[in-house]
Amino acid sequence: MTLSAEHTVALRRQSALQVQFQVLHALILRDIRTRFGRTMWGYGIVVLWPCAHLLVLITIFYVRHMPPAIGNSLALFIFSGMTPMIVFIYMSRKMMEGVSTNKPLLSFPDVKLLDVCLSRGVVEILNACMSTAIVMAILLAFGVDPFPNDSFLALTAFLASVVFAFGVGVISCNIVVIFPPFMIGFSLFIILFYGLSGVFFIPEGMPSEVYHAMLWNPVTNSIMLFRAAYYPEYTPEASALYVFLVGGCLILIGLAWERFVTRYI
Repeated sequence: MTLSAEHTVALRRQSALQVQFQVLHALILRDIRTRFGRTMWGYGIVVLWPCAHLLVLITIFYVRHMPPAIGNSLALFIFSGMTPMIVFIYMSRKMMEGVSTNKPLLSFPDVKLLDVCLSRGVVEILNACMSTAIVMAILLAFGVDPFPNDSFLALTAFLASVVFAFGVGVISCNIVVIFPPFMIGFSLFIILFYGLSGVFFIPEGMPSEVYHAMLWNPVTNSIMLFRAAYYPEYTPEASALYVFLVGGCLILIGLAWERFVTRYI
């Protein structure tokens, strides 16, 4: 290949990469303006919604006078269990909803299903970080220390939840293109996750068969690890590597599905 030919190929690759980033940038801006409006109030409502979700649950448990399974703070116990769960729920569900929201844009040749997944995923990661920071500020205002003893472990568990949620989101996006009613089934499935993932209890307190079955749930592993970052005396048998591997495999399967199947539907 001559030097000029190599230069031409490099320019084409650079041009394709620029188009990809421009598409993602446009989709992110469209998503923000469509969902949040053109004011900060709209964005504030969306970010505060997961916060309200968490605070309502804390209030319910306080009213029922339910003691925490670990530690002395019920609010901190619920926060440490709900944070990975909220990341999973909102990110995976909103990515899936992005397919129907941006469906007209998929008729453009430069816009792919993967672009929709990536743009919605980026927005939801930012929302999750903002929501978590706001809840931590609220807990701090009420005299509850929201900072983990092991920051690295907390960050690892949080990132593991993001990777797994993104993997489930990519798979769900492909399924919704083929079978739209899947969105309803997924919402019902999420309800089961509340009771099966160890948000409000310690999985180690369950019967041995149930406990070991729960360890196959990546969300349970993320919750146990995130909770361990706040309670040094809590040493679960959870694995961050397992969550990352499952999430990574789901992402690869979803990308291959989009590339070889969904793109031609």
